[in-house]
Amino acid sequence: MSPRSASIGSWLEGFFRDETGGSAAEFALVVPFFVLLVFGTIETGIMLSAVIQMHYSAERAARCLSVNVSGACSTATIDAYAKGFYNGPPLTGMLFTHDAAFCGNAAIPGHLVKGVGTYTLLDGFHATNVSITAKACYPVI
Repeated sequence: MSPRSASIGSWLEGFFRDETGGSAAEFALVVPFFVLLVFGTIETGIMLSAVIQMHYSAERAARCLSVNVSGACSTATIDAYAKGFYNGPPLTGMLFTHDAAFCGNAAIPGHLVKGVGTYTLLDGFHATNVSITAKACYPVI
């Protein structure tokens, strides 16, 4: 064995025994999953905010139709009225509709407002469309 091959062999042996960069390698393996977890949690929270805002808008619209003290609500303008209360992230195809329905007890007539929209959930690799629906029924007073 030549002295050069012996020095290469001892260098490789020392290289494979060296543990000084172990934590950097572990960090490089764990960070991508941690970043996806953190940003996925944030994105899911934003989507849940859209769900809450959609329910709030439907509830306000159903109540306005039932009470209608100011005369600002009608079945023809309920979509614009409900969208005025929505303060969440942008939804594509957001639409609020009205149906005459019975709320809770079958003997009590009421106003049912349904809302639908699509949220684009970004998971880091591609976009996923999530359908968000809400409905609220308020009895006629």
